[in-house]
Amino acid sequence: MPKRHPATPDDWSVAYTRTVAGNIRAHRERRRMTVQALADRCTALGYPLERTNLNKLESGVRASMSVAELLVLARALDTPPMLLLVPLHDEPVEILPGVEAPATEAAAWLDGTAPAPDADDTEAGEERRDALRLLRDHHRAVEEWTSRSRAARTAGTRAADTQDPNQREWKEAAHLHAEQARHAADRLAFLRDGMRLRGVPLPELPPALIHLDTP
Repeated sequence: MPKRHPATPDDWSVAYTRTVAGNIRAHRERRRMTVQALADRCTALGYPLERTNLNKLESGVRASMSVAELLVLARALDTPPMLLLVPLHDEPVEILPGVEAPATEAAAWLDGTAPAPDADDTEAGEERRDALRLLRDHHRAVEEWTSRSRAARTAGTRAADTQDPNQREWKEAAHLHAEQARHAADRLAFLRDGMRLRGVPLPELPPALIHLDTP
């Protein structure tokens, strides 16, 4: 259960910004990036951030940051934004004003797999989380199909080389990857049927899988 305690909006905002800033610094140092290198990376991504501003943020001098800054910094650090929003370890975090909860509970709320730490679950909330789970499963199935299809093509090319001493093994590998790609496509078709029934927007399919939406 979350721990409730009094907190003014300003106090919470400053404290939470420092939590995020600490995560930014930790991820930067883990990648052995200097503050200047991080600033340069943000600029290359199309959102210039001055080194002095980043220094002020990491040192706690800056008391706030924008959503745009958070997203660009996450990309510059090659880190999911959520990992900048919660502590790196399962320490309590004041995720909302006056609401303190373990980082794992806060993260579960942020990624849509659980209600807010201070809220009772509702049917509407469960429906939204079901929709998010379907979208995540859809994304994974597309990645699986893409990976297996690419591997099948690569193995098929090697199998067609009569000079390759491992031609037989390549043929078997091509068949295995192709079969796994078909399983992923079947999984996608099943997921998309479920998404239609629940009114979940359907993500765009790769051109080679458009036939899955054919009645």
